[in-house]
Amino acid sequence: MSLSVVIPLYNREDYVEEALASLASQTHLPHEVIVVDDASTDDGARVAQAGLDHLAALGVARTELLRLPTNGGPSAARNRGLERASGTVLAFLDADDRWRDDCCREILRCLHGYGLDLLVLGFVTSRPGDYFPDLVALQDQVVPLEGALHRLPRVTASASHPDFFMGRASNVAVRRSVIGNERFAEGRHVNENIDFWYRVAKGVIKGGGTPARVGLLAEPLIRYRILADSLSHRRCDDWRQLQVPPSLERFRASGDVEDRQLCRTLGQRWLTFAMDSLPDDAQRAAFCGAHGALLSHFDIDLPLLWRAA
Repeated sequence: MSLSVVIPLYNREDYVEEALASLASQTHLPHEVIVVDDASTDDGARVAQAGLDHLAALGVARTELLRLPTNGGPSAARNRGLERASGTVLAFLDADDRWRDDCCREILRCLHGYGLDLLVLGFVTSRPGDYFPDLVALQDQVVPLEGALHRLPRVTASASHPDFFMGRASNVAVRRSVIGNERFAEGRHVNENIDFWYRVAKGVIKGGGTPARVGLLAEPLIRYRILADSLSHRRCDDWRQLQVPPSLERFRASGDVEDRQLCRTLGQRWLTFAMDSLPDDAQRAAFCGAHGALLSHFDIDLPLLWRAA
């Protein structure tokens, strides 16, 4: 098995060197590392090239810096990297995060040793006490395999659990063959990772995947840095800037119980974020007025104050 790592990069000059250094320190080096520079305006591409040169000198078989002519957003960058990846296993690393030294080894060990198609990885964030997974909260979702490795008997149901994250911190590794024609929703920056990995997981199951072929490795293999300017964490001054999570539009007409459950979870998170990040009651009321019908479609209750907005 060969592992390709794709790093989408946009204006992360101060962090990408650390991300690439975490790959250089792996006990088992990846086969391929691709950095996709999404038309950065800082010096990140130069820093990335130096890191890639170092990885090549250490023995990484293939490295590439792909520079996009225009900024298309993180989904576009991930898609371009995905399309150029040649390894049998694919994982993404955000340019401001880093992997634990044994992350590559553990990904390949679990996928190969247990015949997994898809592996969800544990992570810790830069906020004290913020980590995934909380196995106590998820005890009904997992079945132990060995040590920290568990299988997910119903991965599409787990994806909608309020304490489950499949896509945050780019915490998924997958056999390239099961991705098929699925791609990240370009131009979207709300839950686009979750939307993509949920569709890939549905494909694994639809393709005859047994429950044992989807795993959860409950180890903090990723250090996820939360920055104030991250799209998913910055405050918002205008409700119109809060994009609808793509899954809510994609599965609006779906009668599948798990599709609707996923949309209800994501919609509730989206509503909570809007209420917390918008600056005043007028903005909150406008958001509820514009999106109330969609939220209600998935049985999400609006705050009492704005139900008639």
